[in-house]
Amino acid sequence: MMRRARGAACLAAILTMACPRERPEVPGPEEPAATRPAETAPGVTLDPGVAARMGIRTVTLGPAARTAEVAWPGLIVPDPGAVAVVRAAVTGRLMETEVRWPRFGDLVSAGQVLGQVGDALPLAAPLGGTISRLGARPGELVQAGQELLEITDYTQLLVQVAWPEGLRPPRPAAVRVSLGERRWTARPIGAAAEADPLTRVPAWLYRIVDPAADLRPGTAVTVHAADPTGQRGLLVPAAAAVQWDGLLWAYREPSPGHFIRVRLPTDRPVADGWLVAPGDFNPGDQVVTVGAGQLLSEEFRTRIVVGEEVGE
Repeated sequence: MMRRARGAACLAAILTMACPRERPEVPGPEEPAATRPAETAPGVTLDPGVAARMGIRTVTLGPAARTAEVAWPGLIVPDPGAVAVVRAAVTGRLMETEVRWPRFGDLVSAGQVLGQVGDALPLAAPLGGTISRLGARPGELVQAGQELLEITDYTQLLVQVAWPEGLRPPRPAAVRVSLGERRWTARPIGAAAEADPLTRVPAWLYRIVDPAADLRPGTAVTVHAADPTGQRGLLVPAAAAVQWDGLLWAYREPSPGHFIRVRLPTDRPVADGWLVAPGDFNPGDQVVTVGAGQLLSEEFRTRIVVGEEVGE
């Protein structure tokens, strides 16, 4: 019995040594969460002497009050007094005279003989302009009162705009009309005879001064006028704007030689720049007005050089 007890004790000791004991887990120090380094603002740093040699100039931003500009869609329409329709006085055959019957787009002068219907007196252009519509051709039998052609003087064009309530500028004020990069001045005439067909808002008419020869009725344009409410903010001069990636930017200089590129809000344009609310731009900021394009080139040249060095 003693031997058996002694053997069981030895076996238990051997098993205890062979089997690993479970140890309670001791919590270790937490691994620090991965932190993304703060992205640096786009810009470029130059030695102040280099910036001076490049001709970089800045202005100090300050509060300003301006009559801001509003823009609204407009439509080119003909002046009703500059459109004339030539009709047949009698029933007969339309014939050419010494000159050929006009074609669409031809220019005619006031009093020019156009053709003749039967034995009636020759047809003469009541005003000078462009043939904008043809209703008959030589050799055709036409009826008395039938429209033969239309003449439009495209040097007398109007722009129609349906200003929304609250943005309607003073009636005597002139407006600017833009089509792409082209600009014209338009002077007020008064209310249109009919409201805008889409919005049913009363429309206003303006006469375009010296319209381009290729400007035609039906062309959609943008009409710019002074905002009657006026606005206040920080004035960022137009000279500070530089374009990149389809947006406008400006450079701030928070410290000598350090230039930060900041997105320029363009929702409040004024004649000499843009009014912006404090935020990315603040009173006292130094904003580059001369050399912004050079800074943009230098910024991306620096990025390319750094990228090549990293890739080596």
